Amino acid sequence: MDEMYYYLSKILSYLLFIPGSLMCLLPVWNHLRISGKKLILILFPCLVLYGSLMSYAELRLPITNHNIPFTLTVPVCFIFYCIAVNLEKIKLFYLTINTMALFSFGGLAYFMVEAYMMKHNLENPFYIISIAAQWGITISFFCFIFLPFLNKKNAWIVEQFHTKSVWNIVWCVPALITFCNYMMIPADYRNATVGRIFELYVLLDFTLLLLFLLFQLMFYRIAKNLSDKNEQEQKAQLFEIQSRQYQLLLGYMNETSKLRHDFRHTARTLLTLAKEGNWENLLQYLEEYNLELDSYQPRMFCRHSAANALLAHYAGLAASQNIEIDWRVDLPGQMKISDVDLCTILGNLLENAIHGCIRIPLSQRYINLSVDLSKNKELYLICVNSFDGIVKKSRNHYLSTKKDGHGMGLLSVTITAEKYAGISRFYHSDTEFCSEVMLNLP
Repeated sequence: MDEMYYYLSKILSYLLFIPGSLMCLLPVWNHLRISGKKLILILFPCLVLYGSLMSYAELRLPITNHNIPFTLTVPVCFIFYCIAVNLEKIKLFYLTINTMALFSFGGLAYFMVEAYMMKHNLENPFYIISIAAQWGITISFFCFIFLPFLNKKNAWIVEQFHTKSVWNIVWCVPALITFCNYMMIPADYRNATVGRIFELYVLLDFTLLLLFLLFQLMFYRIAKNLSDKNEQEQKAQLFEIQSRQYQLLLGYMNETSKLRHDFRHTARTLLTLAKEGNWENLLQYLEEYNLELDSYQPRMFCRHSAANALLAHYAGLAASQNIEIDWRVDLPGQMKISDVDLCTILGNLLENAIHGCIRIPLSQRYINLSVDLSKNKELYLICVNSFDGIVKKSRNHYLSTKKDGHGMGLLSVTITAEKYAGISRFYHSDTEFCSEVMLNLP
């Protein structure tokens, strides 16, 4: 009978990977490579079968430390986690360690309940009552901490926060809390109940839980502030571009007003040259006058003021690099997308295109851009530019070829597209780089 209780308690222990999997998957639900329902139908039966087999193996094999096979299961699950979710591994690693930290409180409770029962000479089996306590704490944390507090915050962080240097170290805090809970597992249950040791265990573990929750809140606030700061910098850059475009338009209005005022003198000069039959000077005068008119005329690409200002800015950069442009942009004055998001996509696409063009001879440089809004619902952007055919890729993602580049431009386009339930696609040939983006506007 004891063997059956022990086997049942081990199965229940491994089944904790089911709520653990949910805690890892829910924040990244929008980034699953397959449908969520299909994944659940595959994952849960596999976890039940795996738990049954591992429990039977622990029952038959001479294993002294039963935490080892349970802990070794985590890397296996993490490998499948990376396969199932289309996100950076460092973010998935953080979510995994975060889940382990929260579950470690229930794991420590398992051993503390056993120590308490042993001290008070309660009847066997300890396993079922201890695992029931572990499940109770785990489910309580899942329902009252994770779902209302951590789930949405973690989902926002992995989708909106992309500072790699922070992601590389932030996992250390939940890892340290997990390690502390592991080291608090009593080697001898009798030592855990001497004097006030048991009460100190509970107090210390509750303090660690508060520190864990405080860290979660601090990380979210820091990420939110950094993201807001980045958005404000983008807005400031966009306002600066719009201000320059406004100054150009203001200068154009002043100069054309002056030209209109002086046109009567121009008309008299032309009439005099025509009467004299001085056709050579007449043609030369008309050519110079035409060039003067063109020099004051600003580029108008579309009716959307922010997008037009950005396009005019990059058109100037392209002209300074002798890049031929063919841009066909059809955007209305008002759209159901923020100016920052629209200009983030356009700016990153054009900056990437200009960088690709400047690495090849002048005669081969060009950028073709097409932007079209279909029925005010779907926004299509296609950018094709010439380049030298040299790319850097990692896990099917294009990286920057700049010496000091971070490779976040195209990733930012992808993230913004996903924000509007859209898609982005990038590919290249030997001489061209192509970017295709589609957004579903609300």
